[in-house]
Amino acid sequence: MISCSDDDVPEAENDEEIITDVSLIFSPQGGGAPLVFKAVDPDGAGVADLQVEGEIALAVNTTYDLFIELENSIDGEDISEEVKEEGDEHQLFFSFTNDLFVNPTGAGNIGTSSGSVNYSDQDENGLPIGLITTWRTEVVGQGNFRVLLKHQPDLKTSTSTSGIGSSDLDITWEIVIQ
Repeated sequence: MISCSDDDVPEAENDEEIITDVSLIFSPQGGGAPLVFKAVDPDGAGVADLQVEGEIALAVNTTYDLFIELENSIDGEDISEEVKEEGDEHQLFFSFTNDLFVNPTGAGNIGTSSGSVNYSDQDENGLPIGLITTWRTEVVGQGNFRVLLKHQPDLKTSTSTSGIGSSDLDITWEIVIQ
C-alpha cells in the first residue's frame, strides 16, 4: 500500500509572467528611425505597478510596424521570447481612442471595443499573438493606447476575447499623432 502525505504534493506553478520592462518600438515602414516608448517596474513583483515613461508620439500619414519587447530585468528573462514560444497560450489585445488610426479602424479589440488589430505574428495554430502588429496614422489626434497581454492556457481559440484568461500585462499610454 502506498501512502501520500502533504509533503508529496507538488507546488502549484505560477503561470503569470513577471514583466519589469515594456518597450513599444514603432518602426516606420519605408525607412526612418524607430520610435521607442517604455514602461518600467523597478520592483518587479513588488507593490509598484509598471510606470509609463512619457507619451507615444507618432507622425501623421505614416504606417508603422509595432514590435513589443517584454523583459524581466530582475531575473534576466526575455519574456517576449517566452510569449512567442508559448504563443498558443498568449495573446496581446489593444484598445485606442476611437478612430485614432485609419488602419486598423475603430477602437481596438479589448472588452466591448469595436474594431480590429492588424496582427503580423501567429502561434502554431495560426492564431494571433500580437508581439508584431501594423498601424497606419492619417490625421492629427490624441488619446490613449492600451496594451493587454492575456495568458490563456487551454483557452485560446479563434474566438477568444480579452475577457478570457488571466492578465500578465495591462498598461495604457497617452498617445499623440502630430
